[in-house]
Amino acid sequence: MKRILSATIAAVLAAFSLGASASAMTGGHEPPGTFGDPKTDIAKMYRVKHELKFDLAGTKATLDGQPVQAAKAIAKDGRVFVPLRLLRDSGAAASVTWDGKKREVRVVMKPEVSPPVQELTFRLGSDRVYAAGQPFGDVKIPVPFAENGLTYIPVQTLSYLGVFASASQGTVTWSWSEKRIDALVPSWGTDGETTTFTVLYQQDMYPPQFLSSYGAGGWGGGTGKLKDRGLSLDGRSYNRMEFTASLRPGLNPLQLYAVSGGTADFNVLRQVADPQAVPVSLTEEGKTHLSLTAPKSGYVKAKPGDKIEVAGALLEDNPNFDTVTLVLQKYAPASGGLGHRVYEVVATTELAIQDGKFAGSIEVKEPGHYLLSVDSPKYIPYPENGPASTQWAEITVEAE
Repeated sequence: MKRILSATIAAVLAAFSLGASASAMTGGHEPPGTFGDPKTDIAKMYRVKHELKFDLAGTKATLDGQPVQAAKAIAKDGRVFVPLRLLRDSGAAASVTWDGKKREVRVVMKPEVSPPVQELTFRLGSDRVYAAGQPFGDVKIPVPFAENGLTYIPVQTLSYLGVFASASQGTVTWSWSEKRIDALVPSWGTDGETTTFTVLYQQDMYPPQFLSSYGAGGWGGGTGKLKDRGLSLDGRSYNRMEFTASLRPGLNPLQLYAVSGGTADFNVLRQVADPQAVPVSLTEEGKTHLSLTAPKSGYVKAKPGDKIEVAGALLEDNPNFDTVTLVLQKYAPASGGLGHRVYEVVATTELAIQDGKFAGSIEVKEPGHYLLSVDSPKYIPYPENGPASTQWAEITVEAE
């Protein structure tokens, strides 16, 4: 059963098209030369290691073996304190910002570092660390302080931010890594109901997985199978995973991700020779309760301003079923990240159920790729939020 959700998941798209008008709708990328499953790996996932070394005297520092200038660390009460400026200068942090009124420094790490905590706030004179304005668990630290205009924190707290530190004979070493996914084939086309593709991932990293978009309701996951081990490339050793994804007609947003490995977005365009031959997609609940008489096809080609007619009947009389809801979602990807939004709801219409039947329409106002769902009455009990709807049917709509 698939509950209707109001937002995409937070816990998994470079686009392309078949022609100029479709290209404008999906991001302007040119189509590949041929259709079919990719004959090469679509992505490569790997780690770039970094190391910063500096002495406590502040006289010498190197970043990845190259000399750099580094602010001086301070040894105090048997502990090593480092200036937060050094974290910024190392390139590991995306930003380090000072709030004079609150006397605190907010650190945001680069997403490629994939730290245990993306951002933390340190307050002068406080032995607590803060995340999103709240104390970070029960963690207590040696108190940060300011000296010569710099804010110093105990070096061991960097581990929460994905930076690991050690000290030996007056030299402090920081180490961290950036996890990258290079999209080698960001988009492709096929005329099949599924597509199979492969991904390289560095051998000492977690295996990748993929997500398929459910529309505005979120994403669903998929796992692959190991195809090859120990492949030597660019000085690293890789494994190869193979995945197979089911496809809707038209545009299919996919996302590749791995634990502590970042994300990458892909688009697959399923070409359909005869849209009328595509059946409407019914969920298990839909097959139990619904007979849809319009539209006849699960893949509707339309023009801006067209109204999509929807009609159907209940398979069994149920006096508690009062309405079905048409929900039109447009492909409109937001910023990246795991399970980010790629569809937004642009229109909804309720159709009354009378004598076990319903009929109505919903308008497609702009060019684009759409998903049109037929959602059930609110009959599924949820203790916290009351009765909820579920999706009964889905139709893919392309307007150009």
